[in-house]
Amino acid sequence: MKRMTQARDRKPILWAFTLSRLTDLLERVVPSYAGRADIRVFHKAFDDALETARELIRAGEEVDVLISAGANGAYIRKRTAVPVVAIQATGFDVLQALAKARRLSRRVAIVNYGAVTPELEHFKSLYGLEIEQRAYDTMEEAGACVQELAAKGIEVVVGPSGVAEISERLGLKGIFLYSKTAVCEAIDRAIEIARATRVEDAKRERVDAVLRHLAEGVVAVDLEQRIQSLNPAMERLLGVSAEAALGAPLSRVAPGLSLARVLETGDAELEKIERLGGHTLVTNRIPIREQGVRTGAVLTCQEASAIERVDRSLRSQHRPRRYEARHRLSDVIGRSEAIARTRELAERYARTDATVLVTGASGTGKELFAQGIHAASRRSDRPFVAVNCAALPETLLESELFGYEEGAFTGSRRGGRAGLFEAAHTGTIFLDEVGDMPVALQTRLLRVLQEREVLRLGSNDPTPVDVRVIAATNQDLAARVEQGDFREDLYYRLAILRLHLPPLSARPEDIPLLAEDLLGRALAQHGALEARERALEAVLPRLLAHAWPGNVRELENVLERVAVLYAEPKGAAVDARELRVVVPELFQDRRRTREASTLRAARNDLERAHILRVLEECGGNQSRAARRLGIGRTTLWRKLGGSD
Repeated sequence: MKRMTQARDRKPILWAFTLSRLTDLLERVVPSYAGRADIRVFHKAFDDALETARELIRAGEEVDVLISAGANGAYIRKRTAVPVVAIQATGFDVLQALAKARRLSRRVAIVNYGAVTPELEHFKSLYGLEIEQRAYDTMEEAGACVQELAAKGIEVVVGPSGVAEISERLGLKGIFLYSKTAVCEAIDRAIEIARATRVEDAKRERVDAVLRHLAEGVVAVDLEQRIQSLNPAMERLLGVSAEAALGAPLSRVAPGLSLARVLETGDAELEKIERLGGHTLVTNRIPIREQGVRTGAVLTCQEASAIERVDRSLRSQHRPRRYEARHRLSDVIGRSEAIARTRELAERYARTDATVLVTGASGTGKELFAQGIHAASRRSDRPFVAVNCAALPETLLESELFGYEEGAFTGSRRGGRAGLFEAAHTGTIFLDEVGDMPVALQTRLLRVLQEREVLRLGSNDPTPVDVRVIAATNQDLAARVEQGDFREDLYYRLAILRLHLPPLSARPEDIPLLAEDLLGRALAQHGALEARERALEAVLPRLLAHAWPGNVRELENVLERVAVLYAEPKGAAVDARELRVVVPELFQDRRRTREASTLRAARNDLERAHILRVLEECGGNQSRAARRLGIGRTTLWRKLGGSD
């Protein structure tokens, strides 16, 4: 058996196994091939030939191709994995041998391995020759053919060595069929096969070398699902050695990783999550086709934990969308007058560089509008940096916003770090929940807004920045100013342009549009978009009746739960009891909610009427009216609707 470790530049090694006259012919031809191949001739056939070859291979001998002829060649080919080339008589060999036989007798026969020659039958009829043809598969059949021909009075028999010897033992004249040309053609074919096989083996070695170094487990099977190759990573996953697994059915080695369906359908199955023992794997099953014909399949397995590690690494190293605005003002859904007016005002604000204060209840979409204003501005191709001022402790928020120099504090990064204001240079910075910013940082923020420069922690050299600021809050900043929790000068710096977002309850006509979009996205994630109309029909009346204290964010939350209910099982009916369990808030007492809203509205109307009456009594002087009411001027202004 040829070894995979053989030298790339050695000559092909050929072993020829023949008897009598063919052996003599081979030994005369072999010296002419000394420069092209190493050829050994053995005077052995059948079992003796096989045993000799096996003993030599066990002893470490290498061989590329075996050469033999007739029944001997067929016998060896069926019992060895080494390629076998058969010596075949040419048409010229047959004619030359028959011509020689006809000089000896007019009663001639040809006995050959495998099948008779149709061309010879045509030749016989054309020239009126009397030539018998016989074919055999075993030497026993060859002997029977020669005996039959002898009984018919045949005097000369043409055939391979064995046939010629049998004929002479029976008193007939035996003519040897093969010529030097036939032997040379067989040797040439064997050399080409050896070279082609070596090229394929070199390719296979390269592939095997790649597979050996893959962390991903790989196993290839044939059409019967017998394992043809597997790499060390797959050996570890399956807990078997390659020696034990090769040739065995994959269904026996790893029943849970069958490739039967892929072999049957020819369709790849990609990125499936499966369990194997204690491992969670991501698997791919791919059919193998060679020259358009399906010849097997390959299975690859990778541990999910490895993919998770790579994902975390990529997320930490590359953040392609970190400083990008993903939304535009056109993404704001709604046709109500309230949202249309707000969107139009935002578009006007986008045409300036002035600071914008976006107010509104939680969940109304303040960041969406901030991103939309940036995307519609002249800074749209520059960074959009968002930071939640309520999400970080004071010390961390300060270093995040303004950056720090090396050694500014214990654990600071070597070389320092630029803050988010510097990261947003030439772009926009969005300060969400700005009302929760500590007072100490408000002073630093005010300086940035006034001077357009930032001072890193531990530095004495300010860094100029060109940044547009959009701030957002769900708090009453004017009230926090009165309480001393927010700097008044910062408030006026932030509130140059004011954009108040209406609550969802103030634009109920937008709920169907929002619900259709949000529910569609949620169902699409479950692959169940076809359930959207059915789900909307069931839930929309209750969506329209709900008060929506959590605004659009609450609506999105509710619809994500509805999507889960309608996604599985596909096509199954969903009754009201199931809906009540999943979204109980939609089934609360709506009358009580409406009554509470009515009471709040009535109280606000009475308060506003009282303020207007006092203001009228003070001749429109807001300072005097505020003193009489016991509130500050800012609060008075806000209650009159100025913050909207």
